[in-house]
Amino acid sequence: MTNLGLIIFSDEEENKKGLKRIYLKIKRFFSSTFITVPIKKIQINEELNIHFIKIKYTLKEVNEFKNFKINRLKKNIYKYSVENSLNKCILPVLAPASLECGICIKNPFSGYFIYTALLFNILEIIADKKDMNIKEFEIGIIQGDDNKLLYSYVKLLSPFVKFITIITNKKKYVQEEIDEIYDETGLSIRLTEDIESGLEGVDIIINLGDFNNFKKCKKIKSHAIVINYGIFKPEEIIFNNIIINSILIKFDNSIESILDKNIISCFTRLELASIIFCHKRDFCTNVNKNNVDNITESSIYSQFLKSGYKITALMGSFQGTECKNLELKI
Repeated sequence: MTNLGLIIFSDEEENKKGLKRIYLKIKRFFSSTFITVPIKKIQINEELNIHFIKIKYTLKEVNEFKNFKINRLKKNIYKYSVENSLNKCILPVLAPASLECGICIKNPFSGYFIYTALLFNILEIIADKKDMNIKEFEIGIIQGDDNKLLYSYVKLLSPFVKFITIITNKKKYVQEEIDEIYDETGLSIRLTEDIESGLEGVDIIINLGDFNNFKKCKKIKSHAIVINYGIFKPEEIIFNNIIINSILIKFDNSIESILDKNIISCFTRLELASIIFCHKRDFCTNVNKNNVDNITESSIYSQFLKSGYKITALMGSFQGTECKNLELKI
């Protein structure tokens, strides 16, 4: 059994309220502990318990702490960790580095690998909104630096699509692997270094790289939906449709019931999902710098559905304007 502590800071708006702010200051002055009790706890499964350790101060206040106060806070966290047999405490990304110690680390997981592992779910949402089958999509993939992710996606999509175009400026380096995938799956794959012809007639673009790495003779207009996993600052391509940069997810009822504004302000839902998945047995060994291998990717997809989690929104932009629910624009 793994016992994790997530460090949560108090909400700034909550602490701004007049009399309550004065009361909190007096109470904290006479208090010997920095931790709010009772602690919220949840058992995720038979492998993992999470303790949400709320600090009485806001992140802004903690960032202004002098060394003496930082050390007292660290001692409080360490004491709670030892008394409750915590294996590790995870700090929000924006927490001061001075709070890190042997048992306490900054959150290393952005949630990116969850987003990459759920590509097929995203395609299902788009297909459902368009009242289409995934097999009907013309799909183009822009190659990036991670060839393993490219091959993983091609293999993932091979049972569901008839044809894929891969736009690459490393054609000779990927040809052999693509030929092997064709022999293994029978999927027709076109490799091209010409981004203009590669994007022509494509419904879905899966971007793993950088559009600006490809030579273009003229400005290109595209009506394709972009699922972006790479760098997206195209200077010579005009996209008139949606660009997906992330997803919003919902957990099962047991986790949702414990989440509050403080927790979500310190850890995004994708970060929380990453922490949960990476502390399941055998998962950490297959996750490297927020990327996953093909087997782990399939396992995450399967466990995501089995756990009762779901994607509630596609996030990104529509015609250059940020949008929190792109499904409405499909």
